Amino acid sequence: DHRATVVAERERVRAALEARGDLEVAPSSANFLLLRSERPALFGRLLEQGVLVRDVSAGAGLTGCLRVTIGTPAENDRFLDAVAVALGAVPSGR
Repeated sequence: DHRATVVAERERVRAALEARGDLEVAPSSANFLLLRSERPALFGRLLEQGVLVRDVSAGAGLTGCLRVTIGTPAENDRFLDAVAVALGAVPSGR
C-alpha cells in the first residue's frame, strides 16, 4: 500500500534527520517534512547536488526552514546523503 510506504519512509527520514543533532524536524502526518537548520547555506548546497527542496523560510515563524517531500526509498537515501554532504558529514555509504 502506497500510503503505508510513505508513512514508513517519512518516519525513517525523520529519525535519520533528528539523529544528526543539528536539524530540528517538525512532527508531520503529511507526505513531507519541515526541517529547520541554523546553517542558511543548506538550501543552496542541496540544490548544487541536484536535490530539490522548498525554501519556506519567508513564512511567518519559519526562519531557516525547508520543506522536503517524501519520495521513494532510493530518493530519500539520496536526500539523506546530500544533507550529510551539505552539512559537512561523511555520507552513509548507501
